[in-house]
Amino acid sequence: MPLPTEGIDGWWQCLALKDDGTPSWLAIMPATAEHGDGVRLELSEAEATAALDPHVMCVARYTAAEVAELVVAADVAPKAPPLWFADLPDPTAAPPTATIIAFTGYDVPAGTLVDRARLRELGATTEEQLGALRWYPGTGEVDQIYVAPAWRRHNVATAMLVAAGTLNVARHRSRLWADGQRTAMGERLRNAESWAHRAADLTHIHPPMTPFDER
Repeated sequence: MPLPTEGIDGWWQCLALKDDGTPSWLAIMPATAEHGDGVRLELSEAEATAALDPHVMCVARYTAAEVAELVVAADVAPKAPPLWFADLPDPTAAPPTATIIAFTGYDVPAGTLVDRARLRELGATTEEQLGALRWYPGTGEVDQIYVAPAWRRHNVATAMLVAAGTLNVARHRSRLWADGQRTAMGERLRNAESWAHRAADLTHIHPPMTPFDER
């Protein structure tokens, strides 16, 4: 089912709470006239399920109040393979950064979010990544986004942006945004997405992140 084209930018959030008040899941959906960009509802699981829009973009699922899954809807990234993500924060950076790396395969269910220790156990390496996205979780500013050349034009960047945006708000952090500095490919991506208003108009073109001999 294609995403709606209502001329309304952005997305809203619905947080499902268990009976004890702890989070069960958080769904991200395209903004509508009823629920505008940035709206957040916190409801019981039954009420949240009833409130779901048919066009859910991503669902973060919690285990012991920690995000354990980031399931991106097939409609959001129809050309992407089943993706799972490595969650690699760097609290020692100044300012601290968050990074997700997209992988596929290894018999890991799509949407699974793994930490560094689990990534090492799986034996997945950065050479096998489909893409990576780094941002500043405190402010939500996107710093860098990269997609491996073989996986470009497969909606991997879109899937990572939706996953990272969901992860940051699921952790009660800021919504993602970007300044006016990006690559030419990044500018094309920005202009093609419904969240273009979350990125400033282009001010500076960066060179591609791909090594010269791989372009």
